[in-house]
Amino acid sequence: MYRELAELYDRIYSSKDYGSESARLIEIIEAHNPEAKTLLDVACGTGGHLRFLRERFECEGLDLNEEMIGIARAKLPETRFHVASMTVFELGKRFDSVVSLFSAVGHLKTVERLNTAVARMAAHLEPGGILLIEPWIDPADWIVGHVGLDTFESEDVSIARMSVAEPVDRGRLVMEFLVGTKAGVTRLRDEHEMGWFTKAEYEEAFRLAGMDVRFEQSGVTTRGLYIGTAS
Repeated sequence: MYRELAELYDRIYSSKDYGSESARLIEIIEAHNPEAKTLLDVACGTGGHLRFLRERFECEGLDLNEEMIGIARAKLPETRFHVASMTVFELGKRFDSVVSLFSAVGHLKTVERLNTAVARMAAHLEPGGILLIEPWIDPADWIVGHVGLDTFESEDVSIARMSVAEPVDRGRLVMEFLVGTKAGVTRLRDEHEMGWFTKAEYEEAFRLAGMDVRFEQSGVTTRGLYIGTAS
């Protein structure tokens, strides 16, 4: 996703409070293990959370999108990044904490891939480590035909993004962008093949990975947070 739109990503989400979200993550991780030193951010995007998390942890990031990773590396040149899918990665090391945020798991689309990804993340935890996953939309909140609008304006560019929820299995978002600059207006289209999962499906994925799990509604956003620990 975002192959053509990677450079617009941070502008579209310029209002997202990565700092407060990261502070909440640190609070949760420290409550579990005050001595935690290392963290892996799976599906890290352009490194918005890592910018703040690296102030507390030795961090690494992983994402399938090379363009997004390129932007993250430019922002955080001292941080190690990996280009890989969350379902097949093997880094040869373990971390005190692994996180997957901003509902990135929705791009897994199927229960089978969700189970595989959670197992991969769990396999990269140190004994007693903690896995934090922010879910995508709750199935009960998926409204077919819902239209969303996000905008961004600066001196050099104006962006309008409209998204429409389509009636396909487990959800799909079709997004249309209008990007205006001094050179003119460009129209871009991005289709997000997503997958919402039920609470039971998330919890089963953790259990299959050998972890105890609890759901905390007061996570980092209104979508809550699944928190897994080794059994």
